[in-house]
Amino acid sequence: MKNSILFFGIFLLTMSGCNQRVDIKAARTESKKVVNQMIQAIETEDMDLFSKIIAHDADMVNFGTDAAERWVGWDSLKESLTKQFASFEKTKLTVKDQVIKVNPSGNVAWFSEVVDWDIVAQAQPTHIEGSRITGVLEKRNGNWVIVQFHISVPVSNQAVKY
Repeated sequence: MKNSILFFGIFLLTMSGCNQRVDIKAARTESKKVVNQMIQAIETEDMDLFSKIIAHDADMVNFGTDAAERWVGWDSLKESLTKQFASFEKTKLTVKDQVIKVNPSGNVAWFSEVVDWDIVAQAQPTHIEGSRITGVLEKRNGNWVIVQFHISVPVSNQAVKY
């Protein structure tokens, strides 16, 4: 009898956790705000904002477009972005085709977007069209943070025909 009551109690506790409803629409809106803040932080060279929305995990891995842009951990990413921000005189990003999805648990989201970059560095304007940014966010302590992102620039023409 004691075992039956204990089992039933554990069953009820387990089931009550399963019945919690997650507001996916709200989670999507909150995570979208963070993704948009990443673009804002890059445009405005706002390292404080970038620091707020990016996980500071020592083992997170992020990729930029250059071959050397593989950053392991927050410190590596921060060092590189600080140098980039110092070398850019002007940055304008235009986001297109943004897609954000949220896991049914409401604590993980992922995104993809196409971004055109207009950068001025050393008085030389550069336009990069159609870069692709993807990433993953986690909700930690009630706040969304980006735990991984990858930026790539598409190759013109198919490298291998299929």
